[in-house]
Amino acid sequence: MPQLYLIMLGMYLFYCKSKYFPDFLFRPAVGRLRLIGLLFTVAGSILCVRIGGWAGGLLTALAASMLAMGMIQLFAVLGKKYFYGMALIVHVLLLIELIYDAG
Repeated sequence: MPQLYLIMLGMYLFYCKSKYFPDFLFRPAVGRLRLIGLLFTVAGSILCVRIGGWAGGLLTALAASMLAMGMIQLFAVLGKKYFYGMALIVHVLLLIELIYDAG
């Protein structure tokens, strides 16, 4: 789950620079968003490769990247409540995963 979270964060930062990004959503006012997004996406992909081996990890990272971008684009155009609800659910799932792994 942490690798999916990092990839999803990277894809969100990529999508923030798009002309199709909705105006009503939060857009970070940080320079070099694409570089930061690339770093998060690569970090998530490296975690996938570390966990699943090089072939399985790369396939998992590819699938996670497509899933993340599809979810972000879909929920961004549905509205503010849906997008922030999706972000809340992803954060809750990440916390559950981290608590479960720590115990």
